[in-house]
Amino acid sequence: MKLAEMLDTSTSYIGEIEINSRAPSMDMVERIANALNVEPFRLFVDDTERGSAAPCPADDYLECLTTVERQDLTNRILKRISNEVEQVLQPENYE
Repeated sequence: MKLAEMLDTSTSYIGEIEINSRAPSMDMVERIANALNVEPFRLFVDDTERGSAAPCPADDYLECLTTVERQDLTNRILKRISNEVEQVLQPENYE
């Protein structure tokens, strides 16, 4: 609720993002990252999946990832961008 309030949006919208039933726009990704005081790419990475490995520092993040982790990050980001492009290209957006 607090995040929704900070972003001046509804709690249901934030909830949909959290359960991955709705993808945020790139603008919203930046707004969320700013509100949480993190780099935007951190929203696409789950450091808990790294097991006992220490979280990567932001400035060396890509160098710290394994090949599989890099591919997973790439896939997640491309999927989000693809969803954003599809939303923009929907016919109702041109009416």
